[in-house]
Amino acid sequence: MLILSTPLHFLGALWRHRVDLFWPIWVAITGLGVIVVLFVIPRQKPFPRNPIPDRRGAWSRSSIFAVAFLALFLTFYIAGDLAGEEFTYYDNSLFTLGTLAGHNIPIFIWPNEGRFFPLCDQEFNLIRHVTSSIVGYHSLRIAQLVLLSLILLFLDNELGIKQRVALILLILITPSVLISFGGLIYPESNLVFSLVCFLLCVEKFGRTHSRAWAVSALVSAQFMLYYKETVFLLILGFAAARLLLRCRAGTQKGWDWRRLNEPESRLDACVAFMVVPFLLYYFAAMFPGYRTQYAKNFRVPYPEMLGTYFKIDLLAWILVAVILVRAYLILRRKTEALLLWDGMAFGALGYMAGYVVLGLQSAYYFAPADIIAVLYVGRLMLLGWAHMKGGAQSCATVLLAMVFIQDISLSSFRLYEEKNVVRAKAEIGSVIEQRFQSSPQNVRRIFFPSTETVHMMELGAYLTYRGVSIERISGGEAGTGAVMMVGESVKKDGPCVSGKPLLCHPGAEPEPGDLVVMLPDDVTQSGELKSHRQPGTEPLFSYSPWPPIPDFLMPFVRRLHVISPEFFNKPLPDGFLHASVIVWE
Repeated sequence: MLILSTPLHFLGALWRHRVDLFWPIWVAITGLGVIVVLFVIPRQKPFPRNPIPDRRGAWSRSSIFAVAFLALFLTFYIAGDLAGEEFTYYDNSLFTLGTLAGHNIPIFIWPNEGRFFPLCDQEFNLIRHVTSSIVGYHSLRIAQLVLLSLILLFLDNELGIKQRVALILLILITPSVLISFGGLIYPESNLVFSLVCFLLCVEKFGRTHSRAWAVSALVSAQFMLYYKETVFLLILGFAAARLLLRCRAGTQKGWDWRRLNEPESRLDACVAFMVVPFLLYYFAAMFPGYRTQYAKNFRVPYPEMLGTYFKIDLLAWILVAVILVRAYLILRRKTEALLLWDGMAFGALGYMAGYVVLGLQSAYYFAPADIIAVLYVGRLMLLGWAHMKGGAQSCATVLLAMVFIQDISLSSFRLYEEKNVVRAKAEIGSVIEQRFQSSPQNVRRIFFPSTETVHMMELGAYLTYRGVSIERISGGEAGTGAVMMVGESVKKDGPCVSGKPLLCHPGAEPEPGDLVVMLPDDVTQSGELKSHRQPGTEPLFSYSPWPPIPDFLMPFVRRLHVISPEFFNKPLPDGFLHASVIVWE
């Protein structure tokens, strides 16, 4: 009985602490996957297989110039990401109240919300021990961008150097990619990087049959699975499509199921196998509620969601059209399947379908699908350009121009908005900090006439990071002797946001001595701006977006609101990106 009770006791403890023990469980699952790969895939010496013409040796002067241009573009791209950065953007309270204050970011497993993305932002729990600077926090994203570009530069040997550079540049200006790598909190940056590593490992395994590449591919897939819930659809779609296409390949009718025994098929099966423990862990972590509250809270009506995705990501819908046509041609045996690329395209289709079914929409959700779309559609167009007829070339050119114009305009607007939001809030923080440090009695209350509570909390977290004592919960009671945050949007006294320690209070009007703060992302119209400025008084601080947008461009700029994190479903307000701090008298 003692021998039997010990395993049962262990399993019971494991079940009770299944969320807290994420890291041991994840490592155990990864180790199990590695063992399966080593057992299933036979050991053999690497050998060339299905050689593809390698154009890496074709380093002409124009190719060298193209790579030099890519390096220069990356330099300015990274410099643009870092310019003016502060811990003031959305959800940066993870750092200002968390890692920068000496606390780890928790594991993101939320049974009550139905969310399971435990690897999200966990890298900052290591980074916080090395650096506390904004540049240091961005260093991982910078390294990922450089490595991602290098991998893509040498991934596809069928394309020339200039063609690969062109695809990399298109990827970098894609809005979902720019957003993912431009911010700190988006798990899509890690997901995209893991995806590209996965592609490289699978491609190398197909050439060499080296078990080292097989293990690397499986570990990359394991990382991907735990960054976003819908990734399991990408992994399953990729593996299933490759298995079916491999057995379907050839000119003879019917299916050749003997090909399931090939090393590549065994790797695909191992990758698909990793979805099983992921789903088991997901359902165990969500037990017994199985709620989908997050999806319900943020679900967008299907017509609006599909229309918005079309406005911000034409490239994704081109991918859908191309893969459907390719699927028809492959089934009719009119074209040969490309196992790596067609597999990834079908995986992207499943990944996108997951978000569409859930009704969730955001400008960066499709980042992995966009990467695949550029590589897949781009290579098909470049390799088949010489065989296209005049009408097909014209159609391809028009679609490419539309994608390019959409990407440039939306990415430029998103970057412009982000930099102004960050800069305005950082300067507001500096003004309040200086006033507080000179005399704390001058900053007793901060009044927000038009600010949502979540943004009040984020600014309060940044002010705390800057040394301003903001009122917070202490032992379950409201703190005393600290700066109060009051807002019209606050319903009752209590935490500004559930799970955060900062307090907010309701208030209809500012009191004498209050600092009245208008943030750059407040939903304010010109009349509201004037109503909170007293006649004859100058603002303590005033901010206008830089560089200013000419009036004749504003009608076009206002159409780009769909890429905004705050105004994607509503028009830009009159006070968009304007901010101020006023001492109320």
